[in-house]
Amino acid sequence: MSVFENDTEKQDFNLELVRDSFKKCMQESEQTVLLEDYLKAFHELCRFFKLTGTLLGFVAKDIEGKIKSVEQHVHSKQGRHYRSVQAMIKFEETKGITHQKWMQPSGCRMLLRLHQALEFILEFMERLRLSEEQEKMSVMAWEVYRQTLYHHHPWVTRKVAQVAVYGLPSKKHLIDVMCKQDYGTVLGLLAEVVNAGKPVWEATQRLLSSHDLLHIP
Repeated sequence: MSVFENDTEKQDFNLELVRDSFKKCMQESEQTVLLEDYLKAFHELCRFFKLTGTLLGFVAKDIEGKIKSVEQHVHSKQGRHYRSVQAMIKFEETKGITHQKWMQPSGCRMLLRLHQALEFILEFMERLRLSEEQEKMSVMAWEVYRQTLYHHHPWVTRKVAQVAVYGLPSKKHLIDVMCKQDYGTVLGLLAEVVNAGKPVWEATQRLLSSHDLLHIP
């Protein structure tokens, strides 16, 4: 069930947590992407999409398992090799497991799926910030999906997404119900989250591209 079916109680999705986690990802070096903070940001983002129920829950369902899979690597006996995206790629390439699909999927495979979802999330937030207050989010969300995740999803998921996004309310209603902060504060925080998240996405994109890992099947 979507919170919009029973929206008398404000939800507590926290954009500040997402922003701060993305900032910490890149704190040590412009090119170092720390996985623990990356996953912390994704946990909160995933919670946001889950709160919308069937509306954007398909995004949460798509990435939740990937988050857990990468976390298993981070907290395993080999965890020292999964402190950052750079370390993970080096370790898995040495082991020859970057494309591993069965048993325990490789960290690189699962990170790629999260990376693809992050492109959608950041563009959705940017468009949400710039849209009109009473604008319905359904058309905008579908446009962003078509530009991003659509290209990585099978036919069935595309159809689910097409139906799901059309239940989204207006921008103001979405923010007022879903977010911990008030409407005005959220507009500012959306820009901060996008500005903090884009360098993370860009650094990860360069890393995956330079190691020919952008097209793991």
